[in-house]
Amino acid sequence: MKYDTTITSKGTITIAAPIRKALGLRPGQKVRLFVNTNNNVEMDAGISAAEFQARRDELLKNVTLPKKLKGLTARELRDIAAKEGREK
Repeated sequence: MKYDTTITSKGTITIAAPIRKALGLRPGQKVRLFVNTNNNVEMDAGISAAEFQARRDELLKNVTLPKKLKGLTARELRDIAAKEGREK
């Protein structure tokens, strides 16, 4: 899917409606733009905290965590994984 757009004098661009729809973008939503190694601009639309929580809850319905891991934050889980990786 390719669309042309114009940069305004204020530096803004319009994202074509089909792209907004495909990415689920809404007015006022923040997106992250970055330049990749090929000098192309990429956009990360991300998801809202509420959407993340809903997806996380849906995924966790099918996962059984060991008791010692329940209730830990992502950072705590990462730290445990890193520590266990170093011990091997």
